[in-house]
Amino acid sequence: MRRRNGACSCGSGERFKNCCGSYKDGPDPHAAISDHDLLEALKRADDDGLTAGESPSARSIMNIGRALTTFGIESFVLMGSNAPTIVTRAKRLNDSLFIPQALLGGVMHTGAYLYRDMFCQVYAPIAFGTTKIDIWQMVDLTDIQKQWLASSESDLACLIDQATDVLDFGYGWQEFGHHSNLDPRGNDLIWRAHAQLEAAATTATNGSTYHGTIQSSLLGTELALKAGLAAMGTTDNELKYIGHNLNLAAKKLGKLKQDFDVDRVCRTLAKFPNFVDSRYNLPTPSSVETGHILMGAQYIASEVTRRFSERDLRSDNHEALSRHYPA
Repeated sequence: MRRRNGACSCGSGERFKNCCGSYKDGPDPHAAISDHDLLEALKRADDDGLTAGESPSARSIMNIGRALTTFGIESFVLMGSNAPTIVTRAKRLNDSLFIPQALLGGVMHTGAYLYRDMFCQVYAPIAFGTTKIDIWQMVDLTDIQKQWLASSESDLACLIDQATDVLDFGYGWQEFGHHSNLDPRGNDLIWRAHAQLEAAATTATNGSTYHGTIQSSLLGTELALKAGLAAMGTTDNELKYIGHNLNLAAKKLGKLKQDFDVDRVCRTLAKFPNFVDSRYNLPTPSSVETGHILMGAQYIASEVTRRFSERDLRSDNHEALSRHYPA
């Protein structure tokens, strides 16, 4: 990355911080680059990425850098509120080259939020550098739905809590145990928890039956708790003995990590169905029942990653409201 006080590589004569690296809105120094030329450069960049075997989600990011380089623009803020106008334009045009489902693979993690008795997806976006994340941009709700949701203090508090959980877990699972001498088995298990929770969110938002959501939520919770236990040295035999007993796993982790909110976690687990019974015997759950199980699972997984990573939005933001959900 070019030094912010150095000359911008685009040739404008401005310092990088005042040009392509500007944090403020202002005249676009690259206004002479037409959308047509920019789109053609993005198409060529996508051809190059496709030939190189890149996935659509990878090309949705890499295309921008390749295209801008052809115009002599080599140093810039790629994502977040600090991105310059030329990058915003390039991203908008580049997104038009992909179907929406292909672009979703570029997020760090996909979770879900229960809006009334319906599910919407919550995305932890990929972000580089200094960014400001807008929770409203993380959820796929209409403007009218957002206004209605914001009119309810309890609903808004729940959304904030769930968005925080998705963000902390979405970034935290990838940084699990960084800068710490922890058992690497924890990294494997937290990745598996991430996969199950994404599956739970996907089936909830796209499916007509919620049995898969329940199973993936329970399994994701188990894997997250065992990731924390494994990271602290719990043996494979001990983990096998715990089995699907989520309450036992939570209490054991609470003894190993004093800052783990074991009381709230156990209250959440008390509302979960039995793992084995939910496979064979329990009736089809309602969307509201499913939503609270899924959001509870997302909370527990995030509470684990907060103990093993530096991702904790509430501790980093002194203006953040206290947690309301789960109670």
